[in-house]
Amino acid sequence: MPFVVVVCTQTFSMTIKKTIITISILFLLISCSLTKYVPENRTLLNSTKVRHNNTGMETGTLNSYLLQSPNSRMLGFMRTRLMLYSMSSRDTVSRFNRFLKNIGEEPVVFDSVVAWDSKESINQALINKGFLDSKVNLDIFTKKKKTNLAFDITSGEPYKIRYFNFAINNDTILDLLNRNYTINSLQGEMFDVDKLNELRGNISNMLRRRGYYNVQKDMFAFTADTTDLNHQVDVKLIIQEQFAADSVANVIFRKKQIDRVFLYCFTDREVQSENYTSALDTVMFDGYTIIYNDRRHIFTPEFLASKVFLRTGQSYNERLAERTASNLNSLQAIKYVSVNFTEKDSNLLDCSVVVSPSEKYSYSVDVEGTTNSGSTLGARVNFGFTNKNIFHGAETFKLGAFASYDAYKQDSSIFYNAFTAGGETSLTFPKLLVPFLKDDARLRYGVSTTVSANYSYQNHPDFKRTVANAKMGYRWQRRNSHYTFDIVNLSYIKVPYINPDFKDKFSALRHSYEDHMILKMGFNYSISNIRTDLSKQNYYAFKGDIETSGNIFYSLSKITKQNMTDGKYQIFNTPYSQFVKGDFDYSYNFYLDNNARLVLHANLGLGFPYGNATVLPFEERYFCGGSNSMRGWDARTLGPGVFTTGKLNSFLLQNGDIKFEMNAETRFKLFWVLEGAVFVDAGNVWTIREYKDQQGGQFSFKNGQFLEQIAVNYGAGLRFDFSFFLIRFDLGVKLYDPSFSAGDRWYGFGSDKANPVSWQFAIGYPF
Repeated sequence: MPFVVVVCTQTFSMTIKKTIITISILFLLISCSLTKYVPENRTLLNSTKVRHNNTGMETGTLNSYLLQSPNSRMLGFMRTRLMLYSMSSRDTVSRFNRFLKNIGEEPVVFDSVVAWDSKESINQALINKGFLDSKVNLDIFTKKKKTNLAFDITSGEPYKIRYFNFAINNDTILDLLNRNYTINSLQGEMFDVDKLNELRGNISNMLRRRGYYNVQKDMFAFTADTTDLNHQVDVKLIIQEQFAADSVANVIFRKKQIDRVFLYCFTDREVQSENYTSALDTVMFDGYTIIYNDRRHIFTPEFLASKVFLRTGQSYNERLAERTASNLNSLQAIKYVSVNFTEKDSNLLDCSVVVSPSEKYSYSVDVEGTTNSGSTLGARVNFGFTNKNIFHGAETFKLGAFASYDAYKQDSSIFYNAFTAGGETSLTFPKLLVPFLKDDARLRYGVSTTVSANYSYQNHPDFKRTVANAKMGYRWQRRNSHYTFDIVNLSYIKVPYINPDFKDKFSALRHSYEDHMILKMGFNYSISNIRTDLSKQNYYAFKGDIETSGNIFYSLSKITKQNMTDGKYQIFNTPYSQFVKGDFDYSYNFYLDNNARLVLHANLGLGFPYGNATVLPFEERYFCGGSNSMRGWDARTLGPGVFTTGKLNSFLLQNGDIKFEMNAETRFKLFWVLEGAVFVDAGNVWTIREYKDQQGGQFSFKNGQFLEQIAVNYGAGLRFDFSFFLIRFDLGVKLYDPSFSAGDRWYGFGSDKANPVSWQFAIGYPF
């Protein structure tokens, strides 16, 4: 749960003052000479531009081939960091001047040699993409000590592959290539050198997964023949000359077999020492030679053997080596894994897998605080303990406790206190705990099983409530896809006391404040193409959840021919909820330039109560507003639909069964660790049915009602990116509020409507 502080104002007066001050500072920065530190007889590289690009290649991609780029710009036009650098004086003793230079950016001085090299770099990139007749002209414009560059592209007609085949003098390898890659499969494709190089890598990987340990990508090359062909190319895959001789090729194309597999279990410090193989204890287990640093056996032999895919007698397979390393590295109990091979005589390899454990124990203490315009103050403290290897099989045991306190007003003068405390524990096994399943499936493929339990006690002026939960689920991963299947998720809610007036006031949610049970089953899927290097790529992330509740209990009620009590079936004299829910979250991150990104985000949630329930449990309902949602509203203060609680907001009623939200945010670097952002949020929540406590909250497409009830806000934010965590300040401004009557929902600049803005403070990006 993020640390959130929300502060709302009644008018825009403070915002106007801050805007005026900010604009004044910006004018001061702009007035500084950007060429102050440009040497005499030199010029500032002011801009670079690629013109007449009809190649289909993105301009951003072509810009990446420039060997010299201008100073970074905020929002594409303001060189904030260069301005800060230029504000400094030449006094090197002054700390303030040194600070300005450290957070600023030194001017990029135009270099004509580098500019012409950039021209050739772009031209070579075009040739590599199949534009063999391309030409790039460079125009240089200099005025007032500033230089602008323009690269004009004449691409010409692209070349395409007419014929593709393999020219390799080895029948076994040729047969493998023909079975895995269809001859002429590239016919009609662009003559793209990058794709051909990718094909070289794929072929190398394919052979290394079939036993050919000595095969490398650089052994292969392509020949291209354009003679008397009209913008067409004949392409052949060959073996480079230095590897083509029979004496060399016979060694390279000899399949290798694994002889012995050694598993070393040492601490990181011992791995870095030169004599780490002089172990004190050696164990033979299931064909593996397991070598420990001492007799403690940090990991059991059974566990180590179960996570290694390589065995004596196997043909060499690079994929199995990669999966072994990935499988072990995914565990919290392991810090470092390396898989190495040593060639022996003839066709044998010895394999060494070095496993270095991480620190066994970890502790955490977190403190959170909240405040908002509803005069609510709160604090929460969390304690955590983790044992990453409790049974010496990389099992992770977690134990946590928390306590929170909230003070809030229900009227203009009296504060009420609420207190919540609880604890949780979980145990994760790095295998699939399913009976009657083969060990190979249960132990491998990165599957884990988690069993958890938690308990909380809530003491509120209007009620006392306890919630106990027990859950068991499976987790697994395949490439960049993650899966979760919660086979059992049982919650028992006990309400020993409730104020009758409170119960009558929130009749739509009364079931949530009565004794009841929730038995859920859920499936989660997530995928993303985020890579380690995010510098110049677009990437996306998707997450979907489906869960159902109460069907098992309902079947038992029907089988046992149970009678209803107060209109509901019960289990162990306690009513239970039936519902189905689906949540879908998608975001796409666009690369604009080295200093800016555009992020689009959409979220859809739908919950439907049925059978034994007429309303979703409160914990399962959706809400809008807050630092990770509609940032122009406080948390849980928007919707459902056009419903409003009036001057006194109540988060108990401002929720629904449907949520739809869209966000767009541009993020850009400023200077030092500071980033900026501008954003627009749109969305709301709705109820499936019309509840008397939430009049106007029901979802409907009738007469354009759905579109009319979508709230909109805009805003700006500052973020401090310290690499290991990010602190975020966002100012959200309401633009359209559906809770007002039709014709009075738009906010204008200087609007006198209450609470037009909301400050948000949180840790991490909102999406």
